[in-house]
Amino acid sequence: MNPLSMMKRIPWRKILSSIGFLLLLLVTLIVLAGTWFSFQGRREWAETKAELQRRGEVLSYEGLVPAPVPPEQNFFADPIWEPDANGRVDLLALQIGPAEAAHLKAGFPSVADLVKEGDRVKVVQAVGRRAKDRTMTPEEAAFVLAVLEPVQGDLDTLERLAKRPEARFPVDYSKGLAMPLHHVTALLKLGQVLLRRAQAEAAVGRTEQSVDDILLILRLARTVDDEPVLISFLVALSLDSLALDVIEKQVPSWNAEQAQRVGRALGQSDILKQAARAFRGERAFGNQLVDQLKQASHGEVGKTLQMMVGVSDVENRPTGLALIFVDVYRFAFLDGDRAYFNKTHQRWLDSLEKEPGRVHPHDFENIGTELEREKQEMNRYRHVLTLVMMPALTSAFSRAASVETRVRQARIACAIQRYALSERALPSALDQLVPRYLEGIPTDVISGRPMHYRSDGKEYVLWSVGWNEKDDRGEGSPSERRPEKKLDWVWKGRLPEVWRAL
Repeated sequence: MNPLSMMKRIPWRKILSSIGFLLLLLVTLIVLAGTWFSFQGRREWAETKAELQRRGEVLSYEGLVPAPVPPEQNFFADPIWEPDANGRVDLLALQIGPAEAAHLKAGFPSVADLVKEGDRVKVVQAVGRRAKDRTMTPEEAAFVLAVLEPVQGDLDTLERLAKRPEARFPVDYSKGLAMPLHHVTALLKLGQVLLRRAQAEAAVGRTEQSVDDILLILRLARTVDDEPVLISFLVALSLDSLALDVIEKQVPSWNAEQAQRVGRALGQSDILKQAARAFRGERAFGNQLVDQLKQASHGEVGKTLQMMVGVSDVENRPTGLALIFVDVYRFAFLDGDRAYFNKTHQRWLDSLEKEPGRVHPHDFENIGTELEREKQEMNRYRHVLTLVMMPALTSAFSRAASVETRVRQARIACAIQRYALSERALPSALDQLVPRYLEGIPTDVISGRPMHYRSDGKEYVLWSVGWNEKDDRGEGSPSERRPEKKLDWVWKGRLPEVWRAL
């Protein structure tokens, strides 16, 4: 039989009509399924929102943004905090010129290789990296102080502003992903410079000035405590960590008054409270992002996605297929994802606040495990926003608990220093510090029990059981940087230097 005549006998019209009908049926089913998911998501979000509001939770920035304060009380009410033409806050901007570079090389030959024209902060940081595991030499210390001398005016202004009781930077919370936070970058840069200056001052015997710089770093950390922004909170943790690292090394050289001043400043921080504020702010940010995605045009969605993943170049723009997927997600799953996002945040907050002053690692680990499991299941397509944003939060809990632990240990160390200066010996037990040097012994943020302490009469160790909730007898895993991977969280101290020499 002729193949051509066979082809003519095939009922192509019926076949095409059937295929068209099946495609139409498939599209109809997809639309109906999407409509059902959308309805379910809106209902779930309405129920979740009502329940959280009934509990008194604030779900938007409007209820979290701190009230303004009078300029004369505001740390940030000064021209040095005004953004430049590019929107950046650039303190200590005075560059090292050719003449100054030549003068520094001639005056400090042992560090001449570190002298570079341009950014003086980088030069100071280079010295700090060279002296990472030791005290700066007298020449290195003098060099750091000489490099910073031309920007002493900025540092003097900073010290003057630090005496003001409040701090409110004019953050524009309405901009969401585009929210400018250049002041936190400037704060971190200042903290790093002050750390190096404190180390240099201690190396040349200017202990009082070194303590003043440590106190200034701690004050910088407190200037963003009222900002409901996760990045601000993480910068505050970094500033606290800078101060705590130098406190651990230098406290044995302090007199009683210096130890008391630092201990008092440490007592003003409440990292777990600030963590709760930051995480509520991150939830408000997520809700704001959902509102922006719901209202955005097709093109604006692409730009928003680029900002979420941190790219801006043309080559990394989302493809047409990706934008179609996002449109389907927006229509069918966005409200349900918002409900899941808010409920997951609330579980974290409930664990963080269920027992004041404590953190329960197993709660956070369980939530993290559930999120990881969610990534492997079909629900990952329904909970894209949650799964994109949550990993950035998970590690923040262990870091916050670790830094809070070190703050408590530093307070104890300052009290031990004062006790040892008076008694010419380390305490045999921490109870001996109460009530003269401490009103009460700070507890382990993980176990809720008294901080562990061991002394051989010359040196001592303070430790928390750490994120694994197991007492490893003060084994601290010093080479491990991530707090959730360490064994115990350890602080090491020794007799005051004035008695060690006897």
